[in-house]
Amino acid sequence: MTEGLKRLDDYVVMGRYVVYICILAELMILPQVSSMFYMMYAGASPSLASCERNVVFDSSLEEKEVCTLYEELGPGNCTSPSLRYQFRSVNVEWNYFCGSAKTIKNSISMQMIGVLIGSAMFGQISDSFGRRKSMLVTMAGMAIGWILVAKSYDLTLFTVSRTAVGFFTGGSISVLNVFIMENIPKKHRMWINMAITWSPNMLPLAAMAWATGDWRSLALLNAIVCVPGLLFCFLCIHESPRWLIHCGKIAEAQEIMRREFGSSKEESVNETLHKAVRNEYELMLRADSQKRRYSFCHLFYSPKLAITTVVLAFSYFSTSIVNYGILFNMEKLSGSIYLNSVYTGLMR
Repeated sequence: MTEGLKRLDDYVVMGRYVVYICILAELMILPQVSSMFYMMYAGASPSLASCERNVVFDSSLEEKEVCTLYEELGPGNCTSPSLRYQFRSVNVEWNYFCGSAKTIKNSISMQMIGVLIGSAMFGQISDSFGRRKSMLVTMAGMAIGWILVAKSYDLTLFTVSRTAVGFFTGGSISVLNVFIMENIPKKHRMWINMAITWSPNMLPLAAMAWATGDWRSLALLNAIVCVPGLLFCFLCIHESPRWLIHCGKIAEAQEIMRREFGSSKEESVNETLHKAVRNEYELMLRADSQKRRYSFCHLFYSPKLAITTVVLAFSYFSTSIVNYGILFNMEKLSGSIYLNSVYTGLMR
């Protein structure tokens, strides 16, 4: 390939800036994991140990059996229950146990809606205003949201604030994935995405939950965890050159490419880089002019495409049901909730 035919990807090589991108990814993924799996601890249902009048439930009984005895006893005869728990969750503080524990599980469903909306909206927002600005907004929004979570005084406010955190978490997930793809070399994308991912970060989350011991303290710690990524992105990370090229900001994109992906200031090198950037811009213009407008309906445009769409959707749906069904009911498993989450992270 001659110098004049080089593509933009040829200038994106491993170096200091790619290491910065990897550091940013880790600093953003840990807050994402702590947000998505927060309710594994904060929504853990406790076991009923005793009620007033010396009513003590045998610890060898299963939770279902204890709840049956509780229903027979009558909630009116157990107004000051004593609960067994490993983590002081929302359920413990506000007495959601046995049948009422389902209320917290319903709250989790509402919180996940925020993630879905955030993922969809921030995809468009990052296209309009930039990847870097979007990442800064999502991390700042998560930090503020966590403070509101920690200050919640009832389940309604807790659910609303957690949904807000989920909204910014969904945005963070969608924007970060695109930003990484645009700023790391093609041949290194696979192993980087395999190494810097959610599963290893379940271990520090378990340590954070164990160290704090209650949902309010964990929420405040999650807010603090958002700060390093926010500062690192603000101080060390530039806007994505591809997004700048797409917006027609050729000079700014070229300067970032020269500074972060190559140290040479030779005129000949700058000229070939300029040609590569211009070529990328022209390719984008050509693609935009030929681009058809697509909608979700086009996923079912032909029988083959419809079958593929349905199979993939069902596969993701089934996997998510099993995955999150286990994670959000981790307290039902025997053993330590912290160690079980660590084992889950190691096996994912």
